[in-house]
Amino acid sequence: MDLLIRGGLLVDGTGAPPRPADIVVENGLIKSVGGPDTVCPFHAKEVIDADGMIVTPGFIDLHTHYDGQATWDDVLAPSAHHGVTTAVMGNCGVGFAPVREGDRQYLIELMEGVEDIPGTALTDGIKWEWESFPEYLDALEKTPRSINIATQVPHGALRLFVFGKDSKINAPATPEQIKRMADLTREAVAAGALAFSTNRIAMHMSLSGESVPGTFAKEDEVLALVQAAKEGGSHMLQVVPQGLMGEDPSGFDREIDFYRDISLQTGSTVYFTIAQNNMQPELWVELMSKVDKANSEGAKLVAAIANRPGGILMSWESFSIFMDRPSYLEIAHLPLVERVRELREPSRRAKILSEEPQSAQLKMGKMVVMSSLGAIYPLDSNPILEPDPDTSIARRIERTGLPAEEVLYDAMCELAENAKEPGTTGFLHIYMGNYAHGNLDAVDAMMRHPSTIIGAADGGAHVNVICDASYTSFMLQHWVRDRTRGQRMSLEEAVRKISGDPAALYGLNDRGVIAEGKRADFNIIDMAKMQLHAPRVVRDLPSGSPRLLQHADGYVATIVSGIKTFENGVDTGARPGRLVRGGR
Repeated sequence: MDLLIRGGLLVDGTGAPPRPADIVVENGLIKSVGGPDTVCPFHAKEVIDADGMIVTPGFIDLHTHYDGQATWDDVLAPSAHHGVTTAVMGNCGVGFAPVREGDRQYLIELMEGVEDIPGTALTDGIKWEWESFPEYLDALEKTPRSINIATQVPHGALRLFVFGKDSKINAPATPEQIKRMADLTREAVAAGALAFSTNRIAMHMSLSGESVPGTFAKEDEVLALVQAAKEGGSHMLQVVPQGLMGEDPSGFDREIDFYRDISLQTGSTVYFTIAQNNMQPELWVELMSKVDKANSEGAKLVAAIANRPGGILMSWESFSIFMDRPSYLEIAHLPLVERVRELREPSRRAKILSEEPQSAQLKMGKMVVMSSLGAIYPLDSNPILEPDPDTSIARRIERTGLPAEEVLYDAMCELAENAKEPGTTGFLHIYMGNYAHGNLDAVDAMMRHPSTIIGAADGGAHVNVICDASYTSFMLQHWVRDRTRGQRMSLEEAVRKISGDPAALYGLNDRGVIAEGKRADFNIIDMAKMQLHAPRVVRDLPSGSPRLLQHADGYVATIVSGIKTFENGVDTGARPGRLVRGGR
């Protein structure tokens, strides 16, 4: 045998109660799962003593945007730091294939506008070796990684390829254009794409202000592409719905009717994102009732949810509403300690606070922040994962009587001054969803609904403002072990929701549970030590642009195909991860 994991408490991903077990691995697969001390360790090339630890399947993240990063990065952090062993890319209708050479910049600007990945990093980093989608898969297959990846065929790239960048790319498609896109979709899925993905949010735009191609597609187009995906071997449509961001609640209601019709006509599963909206906090309940009704009629609708508050992080080292004001730009180059000293100087502080954001993006950012004061919380070196509303910025404004911008400014300075870990700065966490009542009770109810799957982390996207790819660690630390402001979740249920359930939804039947014949992807975890660290800003993208990373203690080992990729949170250098092709 190649590997024996001995003496651990097996949480197998099915939802079955934990039990002691020994696991034998040969040739990257699970050979046997037996009772404790039933296997002689002397016959194993490597033995891992898991006494006192839990042993889980490798976690599966269905919603990432590593489409460009995967061409240059063989680790794929932050997902790889949190027990994820398989990540699915190509979500939200954006990606990089198929593409003609002259259209590459358009897709970069689309990805930058929608997913907030620096265009300079994509331009400097992507190794273009393809035109067709099958060629893209072949290019991805060349690079071994620390985790496995899979992808979907994106509507935006399909439309660009068929329409051309100089056309009215969001105009209604002709029958000939629909047929061409359907042919490309069928080809992509047959080559290994797991699903077809599309976007329906008009505010998801490229840098030029163009909505994602396909956003306004008529039902005949979407239906034809879902049917083509099914003919290629997929049963999935992944979609980001109109109304998700609170811009059109009635539109969201109509979207579910649309998905019901597509599912009933094609037999495919429609997997769409949903969250508790701060403006209408009970809307998700109404929408899930519609989902229940549609499913009772034979549709297959599944809602992707987050297991944590959804929001953005603000600090002096990443995004902030002050970052392009002239008096701040004068000192932006200084090291953080010196910069904060300057920021505290009364005349500098007064100048910055008297100025307005310069860019349209920052003006919009200020509007978002100022409308969310009751849902902004400090996030320091000891993250509180379900904070008390009395600690919000709105409460601080009430107590001090100071203008909101002054309170935000001073709080960011305090967090930077008190940061304890190297490379951390402290953040203000702006909860834009899933925290409308000042707690996670709505998220708890969403997670327990039979038609939801956890899958809204955006790993690899919004790299300077979001770091939710740590949701798997959040699940174990907060929902299983530490929650005090509501009910917790059993260990076996929590593990199933981040391993077995997502694998089953996407037909990844060779992984997600620990059983004989499955892939040998595991996490060995010390639950007593499970602890999320504060996010930190690093500048390791190809262009030197910043991104947020977050680590967690407690991962004794992460194993992919029977090979340790991380040990006590440290990269071993092993790269057993491969491209996963649908139907294989």
